[in-house]
Amino acid sequence: MNDGLIFSIIIFLCLLASVVSLVVLTILKLLEQEFDYLQMENKQIQLEKQVQQMEYIQLSQQIRPHFLLNSLNTMMSLARLERNNDLIFSMEKFSTFLKYQSKNKESLVSFESEINHTKNYLAMQKMRYGSKLDIEYQIEQAAYDSILPPYTLQTFVENAFKHGLDKKRGTKQLVIKLKRHGDWVILKVVDNGDSEPEHHRNTGMGLENVRKRFELIFDLYTEVSLKKSEKGTEVKAIWPYTPEGRI
Repeated sequence: MNDGLIFSIIIFLCLLASVVSLVVLTILKLLEQEFDYLQMENKQIQLEKQVQQMEYIQLSQQIRPHFLLNSLNTMMSLARLERNNDLIFSMEKFSTFLKYQSKNKESLVSFESEINHTKNYLAMQKMRYGSKLDIEYQIEQAAYDSILPPYTLQTFVENAFKHGLDKKRGTKQLVIKLKRHGDWVILKVVDNGDSEPEHHRNTGMGLENVRKRFELIFDLYTEVSLKKSEKGTEVKAIWPYTPEGRI
């Protein structure tokens, strides 16, 4: 091998090394830019989550005065009638109801805790209306361990009274239904109240509150809807089935 060939090989290797170095540096630069972009994207996602969490907390802490006022009026009436045992019972249920409202800050709760909380609300309504109020539960066991945003069921039930049952003369009927359909949970609250026009009731703050909270929490399909018929009004929620303890 002559000296000229060796020199040519050395020159080629030097050029090749330069090209390889340039390629490596370019790749490293691109990776650095990609890393910076991912960091910025991650910060943006975290910021959006914080904003969503703040919005969710604000929505969850909205307390409607309608039920509070009616409860106080009921207890005042019991006191005037000297129905002391009923008054003590009402105060206990009212106190338990308020404790749940003030202490529960979780974004998702078990359906069991939600329905127990709602039963405290219904106990107060039962005290108001007595035998005129008929409450029925149709709870499917396969869906009982599901989780959902707090105050969902209470909002639906309160909506039924505020916009329908409070105005209803005669027997007031309320049905709470829960079932599982594949990977989805379906909650329905049906009442036979003298309902307001559907567009008014469907766009009220209560249902809109629940609708927004569902959208903030779940990435998959959710639905909060209202349907009016001759038999009454049905409010429905659909959300992904997630059993308690698996989040």
